[in-house]
Amino acid sequence: MLEVGNLASAVEDRSHFAAWAVVSSPLILSFNLSDPRRMDRAWPIISNRALLGVNQRWAGSPGRRVGFQPQNGFQAWAKPMGNLTYAVFLLNGGEQAINALLPIRNISGAWGHAGVCLQDLFTGESLPTLEPGQDLGIEGLQPHDSGMFCAWPVVAGRKGHRPYCRAAAAA
Repeated sequence: MLEVGNLASAVEDRSHFAAWAVVSSPLILSFNLSDPRRMDRAWPIISNRALLGVNQRWAGSPGRRVGFQPQNGFQAWAKPMGNLTYAVFLLNGGEQAINALLPIRNISGAWGHAGVCLQDLFTGESLPTLEPGQDLGIEGLQPHDSGMFCAWPVVAGRKGHRPYCRAAAAA
C-alpha cells in the first residue's frame, strides 16, 4: 500500500512515491486527506506531474532493478519511457549516507557511446550532460533519500528532441 503521508519524514514519503511511480504501481493514497498537516507534507509529492507522468507512461514494461548493493542498501531502477528515454530512480535504503553511483550502461545498452542528458524529476532542473562512460550518481545520498531522473541520449542532428519524461512533466 502506498504510504505517502504516513512515513517518518517527507524524504521517506518522496522516496516511497517515486519507487511506486517507477514500477508503474497504482497510486492509491492511504492517509487521511482531511488532516491538513499530512496533506501539506504530501501535496508537493503527490502533485509532482513528472512523477505522475512516469507512473502513467507505458512503453512496454514497468521499471526494473538495474543496480543493487546489499552491503549499503543502494538500489537503482530504470523504466523505459519510449524513444530511448528512461526514468531512473536511485535509492539509499541503508542507514548511512552513501555515494550512489550507477553505470549508464546499466540503464540502456542501446545508447552505445553517446552522452546522456539528464533532468531531475524532483526539481525539474536540467543537469549537466554525462559523457560516455561516466556514471550517474548522487554524492552523499542520505539514508532513505532518493533521486529520480529522466535520462536520454545525446543525438546529433536531432534538434528539438523532447524526451517522454519531459513531455509528461510539461503536460
